[in-house]
Amino acid sequence: MTQTAENMQTSVQVEHHDRIVTIRLNQPERKNALSSTMLQALSTALTEAEQSEITSLILTGAGGCFCAGADLTELTGTTDDLEVDNAIETVVNKIREFPVPVIAAIDGPCMGGAVDLALSCDVRIAASNTFFQLPATRLSLLYNPGAVERMYHSFGRDTMMRLLIIGERFDAKAALSVGMVSHIVEEAECYEAAFTYCQQATGNSRSAMTSTKNLLNALAINSYDADYWEKQRLQHLSSPERLAAVSKAKSRFTKK
Repeated sequence: MTQTAENMQTSVQVEHHDRIVTIRLNQPERKNALSSTMLQALSTALTEAEQSEITSLILTGAGGCFCAGADLTELTGTTDDLEVDNAIETVVNKIREFPVPVIAAIDGPCMGGAVDLALSCDVRIAASNTFFQLPATRLSLLYNPGAVERMYHSFGRDTMMRLLIIGERFDAKAALSVGMVSHIVEEAECYEAAFTYCQQATGNSRSAMTSTKNLLNALAINSYDADYWEKQRLQHLSSPERLAAVSKAKSRFTKK
């Protein structure tokens, strides 16, 4: 499929608000399906946002739908569909490795590959009408093993059996009960709640957030290296950025 610059720009919308960036999946007429154009535009938007001096990022969908999953019109039912899995994996890795918190504002359906995108975000705020579903086995598909491994470490065998093999539809409350969702809010408040959440991090040290996020990611996949993280801790303790932050905090304290 030919991907014009115009198509890529319109398939996602990027909004800047001080040190907060919003990336919005913007094809509501197609339920924000993950077409090759959408995935490439999303990957590009994440790369560009990473290079800016922001403290958090919001990922959301337009039109009352987070994302209906892979664009079925582009699937072939053959090994060529690995290209879709690889493109989703690229975006997921960018979200997981993004240097500051990524907050998902999830409204309405979150299905298929979009579940992997949402669960790779650091915090997930869901509207009360949200539901998650992974109908992989209905499509005679073994879901991406790398994605299954990540989700298994986070949510356990029971949840993965229900999600992947049964194809159970998790509404917002069910998702909250197993840790797939961080908070539930009313439908009209989803994006605003995510934005308010991000505002809490605007004064935080970007480098400290990055290191802490990387530590949590390592713990999530059982790859914690005590010596490495102690070295990271010592580097932060003696960094110019920390010295400036401590001095600023002392100044505020003495003025009280």
